[in-house]
Amino acid sequence: MAKKSSTPSNVTNPSLYSRVKSEAKRKFDVYPSAYANAWLVKTYKKRGGGYKGAKKAEGGEVSNKDLRPVPSGNKGLGKLPTKVRNKMGFMEDGGKVKKSVGRFASKKLEQTPEQKKERINIFMVYVVVFFVNI
Repeated sequence: MAKKSSTPSNVTNPSLYSRVKSEAKRKFDVYPSAYANAWLVKTYKKRGGGYKGAKKAEGGEVSNKDLRPVPSGNKGLGKLPTKVRNKMGFMEDGGKVKKSVGRFASKKLEQTPEQKKERINIFMVYVVVFFVNI
């Protein structure tokens, strides 16, 4: 059985990669791990290392020749943003991206000032009850 190489074949500077890898092994208790490998790549690139291979497309652009038409029965696909739908392999223009903040943004945006005030009052009651029971 052949021995596995310690450096990947797509690194541009194998000696720098092996030095950074040995630092990662000393720095992290568990190696290999997601944190250690992320640190390894970040440090290797920061020190001037790079990787060989094809570059990723910026912004998910896809050429129209690779796209297929949106099926007529799929109502939700046309509502997606163009870049998302194009990444999925479908053509045509999409809907607008809605700006949302938080998990329940639509509910928060629809609240009247009275509803906000009531929500704050309920929260304050919970806080008072919590501290009284301590």
